[in-house]
Amino acid sequence: MVMLSRSKVVGVALALVAAGAVLFFWPRREPGVPEAITRQVITMTRAAEQKDISGVMEGVSERFKTDGGWDNRQVRGVLTGQVLRGQWVRIFTTNLEVHEVSPSQGDFQARFIFGRSQADNLKDLAADSVLNAYLIEGTFEKETDGEWRIVRAKYRPLEASELL
Repeated sequence: MVMLSRSKVVGVALALVAAGAVLFFWPRREPGVPEAITRQVITMTRAAEQKDISGVMEGVSERFKTDGGWDNRQVRGVLTGQVLRGQWVRIFTTNLEVHEVSPSQGDFQARFIFGRSQADNLKDLAADSVLNAYLIEGTFEKETDGEWRIVRAKYRPLEASELL
C-alpha cells in the first residue's frame, strides 16, 4: 500500500482546483447571430408548448411592435388567452431561416404549426388534429443585457397547401 504524504495530497488537490478553475473561466465561443436566434426561437417555442407565458415573453423585447401595431402587452394577452383556452397542445417550427443583419441584429422567417394532438412528428400531427399555422417574419436584436429578443414581427395565416 502506497502512502501519500500530506503535501502530495494537498498538491494534487490544488492541481485539481486549478484545472477546474481554468475550465470554468476558459473563454467560451459566443454563438453567431444565426445560431443565437435559432436557439432563442427554439427556447420560446418549447416554452409556448409547455404553456409557460413568462418563458415565451422573456424572448420578447419591451420595444416589440408588430406591423399591425401590437406591442409587448398585447402579445402577452393573446398568448395568455390561447393558453387559458387550451387550444393547442403541440407546436412545430419548420422552415426556419435566419439571416445576420449585423453582429447584434438578425432577421428570421419560420412556419409555426399549432395542433390539438399529442403527435410527436409533423406528419402525425397533420393527420390527427385541428391545425393552425402561421408564417412569422421578424427581427431579433441583442439587447444591453446580452439577451436576444424579438423586436419586430409580422405574421400571416398559412393555407393547408403551404404547410409541408
